[in-house]
Amino acid sequence: MVVLFQIMATYAPYIYLVSGLVALYQLYRLWQVRSERRQAVFSLERERAVRDLSGIFTTAMILLLLMGVTYFASITIPSAIVAAPQAEPTLPPEFAIAITPTNTPLSVTPSATPTGTMTPTPEPPTPDTLQATQTAQVLENATPTSTPEAPPPAPPQVSAPFCPDTRAVISSPGNGATVSGVFSLIGTATHEQFNFYKVEFAPGADAQQGFTYLADGRGQVFDGALASVNTRGFANGPWTFQLTVVDQTGNFPDPCRVTLNVAN
Repeated sequence: MVVLFQIMATYAPYIYLVSGLVALYQLYRLWQVRSERRQAVFSLERERAVRDLSGIFTTAMILLLLMGVTYFASITIPSAIVAAPQAEPTLPPEFAIAITPTNTPLSVTPSATPTGTMTPTPEPPTPDTLQATQTAQVLENATPTSTPEAPPPAPPQVSAPFCPDTRAVISSPGNGATVSGVFSLIGTATHEQFNFYKVEFAPGADAQQGFTYLADGRGQVFDGALASVNTRGFANGPWTFQLTVVDQTGNFPDPCRVTLNVAN
């Protein structure tokens, strides 16, 4: 029975198509039989029309039953297949061979005890009193050597920022400088078709993306203050600041980037 339901579920669209065609043909026959019944004169013709109507009704009931069973199979079988738990693969049993080592005592061969001659141990020589006194005087007169102090840690190296275009330059603070509190970014922002400039920042050293807006300016700057930065809003560590100069067409030269170490 399950196999029959699976077949009906597989070919459900074709069963619906055939049932629909048969239903259309039966409707056509029903229209013909009703016409013949209205035009029938003899009782024999009417009885045949009634039998034909009974056959059409029986066929309609069979079609409804077939379509209902097909619908039930097409809905129930896939749901049962999805809900059925998949059997876990059975792994072959593992065999472990326990090997118990056997301690076999080795035969002890007695060794001959060597016979030696006892040699008397010489007594330690008596130290020279004069030499010991001279050594003590030398140690008293010796000047203690002072241990050199460790050199102070070298300051962080500060280099020029990465500014490929002279129209967008951050001149101060230098690349790798340590900043805290409120400070100003000093530099140049100019262009032949100047529109505006903007200053952005991103976490990490030498960041290439992920920048956030910090400040902007609508006038050109020549070796002046570009933006004021308060490090209280930044976590300790390296941060990358970027200067971009935008012209009137929306284009911009390569931006200038500088990495600063924030130490609040």
